[in-house]
Amino acid sequence: MTNYDKRIKTICSFVSSSNIADIGADHGYITKCLFESNKISHAYVTDISAKCLKKAEKNLAGFSKFITFLVGDGLSVFDNILGQKNKNYVPVDIIIAGMGGREIIKILSQNKQFNTFILSPQRDVVLLREFLVLNNFFIEKDVIAKTGKMFYNILYVKKTNKRTDLTVNELYFGKTNLEDKIPDFLEYVAYRKNRCEEILKQNEAAIDVQRELNLLNELDLGEKNV
Repeated sequence: MTNYDKRIKTICSFVSSSNIADIGADHGYITKCLFESNKISHAYVTDISAKCLKKAEKNLAGFSKFITFLVGDGLSVFDNILGQKNKNYVPVDIIIAGMGGREIIKILSQNKQFNTFILSPQRDVVLLREFLVLNNFFIEKDVIAKTGKMFYNILYVKKTNKRTDLTVNELYFGKTNLEDKIPDFLEYVAYRKNRCEEILKQNEAAIDVQRELNLLNELDLGEKNV
């Protein structure tokens, strides 16, 4: 079995269905990890162009008979597909990872039929959380996973019929991060404090950065305070 990093392992740990979709799959490592760990029986693997999708097709060749490869933009690839498929192959967990928060928002705005999403934005996570709140997504899990020197936000969310608000700290840092205070999150807090301070030395007028630093300094991390 391939040795996967913590980001991929964490994303895969959130999958609870045997049928998934990996949107903008790139090399398809997430889907490959799921097959190799026997967590899924079928996957939709998508990317924006046939050229981009070839990377995943090559990497997932050993599982191709269990995969439907689709070329298209976001969730729109399913508009004419699902009605033609056996209901046993309708994806339940929709994975959108490795792109910016704004792009994920664009994709979620296309959503017509799916309820469960695993999201891992590369940036603009606060903006993404705000969108999720305003559009009645309940964030069940929201964690930091550190891989090498990089910190990745990973969210497990479900579409609901009512709005669940977040506090300012939860918008910035993630509800379950604040509740569980896992080591990766504590490292992230220390990293962001240093990074914000460095930015403010160069630009004291960076209001958003100053606000984040103020929130970081006010966090109550209990006995594990960094």
